[in-house]
Amino acid sequence: MTFKIDANLELEHLHLLVQSLETMSSFYKKLGLQVLHETTTQVTFSIPGNTKPILVLSTEEGVAIRPPRTTGLFHFAILVPSREDLAYVIGNLLNTGISITGAGDHIYSEAFYLNDPEGNGIEIYHDRPRSEWIGDGHGGLVTGTEAVDIEGVMALYDRQRPWAGFPKGTVLGHIHLNVSILNEATTYFYIDALGFDIMTNFHDSALFISAGGYHHHIAVNIWQGVGAPVPPKLTTGLISYTFSLSSHEELQKLLHNLKEQQIPYTFENDQLAVVDFNDDTMIFYVR
Repeated sequence: MTFKIDANLELEHLHLLVQSLETMSSFYKKLGLQVLHETTTQVTFSIPGNTKPILVLSTEEGVAIRPPRTTGLFHFAILVPSREDLAYVIGNLLNTGISITGAGDHIYSEAFYLNDPEGNGIEIYHDRPRSEWIGDGHGGLVTGTEAVDIEGVMALYDRQRPWAGFPKGTVLGHIHLNVSILNEATTYFYIDALGFDIMTNFHDSALFISAGGYHHHIAVNIWQGVGAPVPPKLTTGLISYTFSLSSHEELQKLLHNLKEQQIPYTFENDQLAVVDFNDDTMIFYVR
């Protein structure tokens, strides 16, 4: 029987190594996140009114900026509950002077893109109802990058709604990674060992991977070039990303399959950690 990861899996938060904690912290406050915990070397953010982390920033001595044309984080994606909420967030970010670098209609979602001060990509998006997603006839989904109806989105912007940061119900929707190669080892790791499904193979240059029929929880691409190297240690970017599972039974099933597929892992303090192809750590726990 083919192993499948928990269909009710949720992406919880990511952890970034940064060069300037002060600059990056100021940016994410301006972006609309709230500080949960703060020390001289680490800041943890959540959605306003929520006590669950969505983003952790850490720093230490000697951190350099990640070199170009290396593997690592392409972007992380913040999912807002509705099209009206997307207009609310984007309208207010433009008012604060944060630059939007692009936008795309991906058929199942509408998205806007920007970068933080150290070059980490950020997507802010809303999903169309699942009933409007288009199947590809093979169990996956049709996607693309069409022009966003920006006028239609921004017509929903309510200037009377006070800016209070990201709205209630906002979550981390997916994470998108630059990798060095897409081959059988890639699919073995994500599909056979971890139990995700490939939802879209995008022009043989990116795979969109998910649990439970979502369009993607993880995307991997070779857009930095086939054979792109892993960045040196102590460079900015992704340290880890964390998923929650719905039960201890689901966690034990994942542990058992990793052992069967001979994928190295650590299991401490009820957290399962696996290192991915970018030397970033994937963490799983029971919510």
